[in-house]
Amino acid sequence: RGTPTGAPLDPTRPFLRPHAPWPDRARTPAPQPAPAAPPAPMAGTADVAAAVDEVKRLLGEGRITQAVDILGSILPVAADRHGEHSPVVRTLRKQYAATLLDDGQYRRALPELRRLADERAAEAGQADPQSLRYRYEAAQCLEQLGEPAAALAEYRALLPYYENQYVAAGDPQLAHDVRRRIGHLLLALGDRAAAHDTLVRLLHDVERAHGPGHPLAAEIRRTLQWLGQVRG
Repeated sequence: RGTPTGAPLDPTRPFLRPHAPWPDRARTPAPQPAPAAPPAPMAGTADVAAAVDEVKRLLGEGRITQAVDILGSILPVAADRHGEHSPVVRTLRKQYAATLLDDGQYRRALPELRRLADERAAEAGQADPQSLRYRYEAAQCLEQLGEPAAALAEYRALLPYYENQYVAAGDPQLAHDVRRRIGHLLLALGDRAAAHDTLVRLLHDVERAHGPGHPLAAEIRRTLQWLGQVRG
């Protein structure tokens, strides 16, 4: 007993019986040893579980870029073995998108987030909180990629869901953040009048909900003060 059988490892093992939690986001990078050669891609189906364990280890050490490379290489293998829409592949895709974001690879993260958003919306509806969260993160990618008009359109499409208290996605705090981002994007696009109106209304709502000393209220006032000087 205990002798290796040569049977393929079960790729679901790290998810069903993890030895350590898989972080939703990479932790603060730990001190790294001398640079090592990038890990070789995991090619065989029997290596999927081993690759997942390696990704967990790399994320725990803050070696995000290497974790991204391995996740990208094992996704096709896992999809071929378990099916494109299997729970294993869905979990890997979520971690892949999150790790791409953490690594600042916004152009690669964007299509992954859109795919996750569309798949989740098809299953649970357009107002599903998780689908909306993927869209919110996709809009952040657009901001980082220097596409303010596209990001603005996405945030405006999301805002009614977050402002609606009668749906599960309703989130006043996130609605305030989306409105702040809309105001800043309007500034970036040169529409100072619309930006001013957006931020004035937001300041009123934030102060009413949290008081004038709230950090977001202070930030908005600083932006409005700067905008007033520019407009003046």
